[in-house]
Amino acid sequence: MYMPTPNGGDFMPPPAGTHLAICYRVIDLGTQLSEYQGETKTAHKIMIGWELCEERMEDNRPFSISQRYTFSSHEKSRLRQDLESWRGTRFHDSDFAGPPNGFHVRKVLGVPCLLNVVHNTRGGKTYANIAAISKPVKGMAVPALVNEKVYLSLDPAEFSEETWDKLSSGLRAIIEKSPEYQQLRRPKAEGHVDAPSPRRDDSDDGDSVPF
Repeated sequence: MYMPTPNGGDFMPPPAGTHLAICYRVIDLGTQLSEYQGETKTAHKIMIGWELCEERMEDNRPFSISQRYTFSSHEKSRLRQDLESWRGTRFHDSDFAGPPNGFHVRKVLGVPCLLNVVHNTRGGKTYANIAAISKPVKGMAVPALVNEKVYLSLDPAEFSEETWDKLSSGLRAIIEKSPEYQQLRRPKAEGHVDAPSPRRDDSDDGDSVPF
């Protein structure tokens, strides 16, 4: 038998332009190895995913797009800059004081935004990338979220087996390489009890900042 023709090139990227979107997943990828310009680095990564509210694929599901970030609150990190642009106001360093009152990244789930999507071509293939993110215009109608909200943390106090089982095999393979995941799966010492997770307050504070 002849090998079949590859069909990976049939993937349709989300359309370019500015789109109303809603965050539907936040995935902790753990510490990942990456190579850039011949230099190898390790960094803790997370992935944030959005569905595009008004753009549909052929099966009528909304297009989705995701962005991987270094999990850093440094003022020059892309994650912090995108979050500030998204919420429409800058953070203060005191916002990252840690539990129980620090900023929890889970707060972005279900929050709408405007995404500027651009197309880039590499190796004959077109890829969609996020060029900018911003707060929606006041009064803009936001439809209900279609995709299920997904949050995965590799913190033992937050890790969910149910959520883990719902991830794609490819995404699980990436996470399984991280030392955080490997530590999570090591047998616990006899008598060990996990410390309770700190109480998190995700309630609306009543102002115009979405998170």
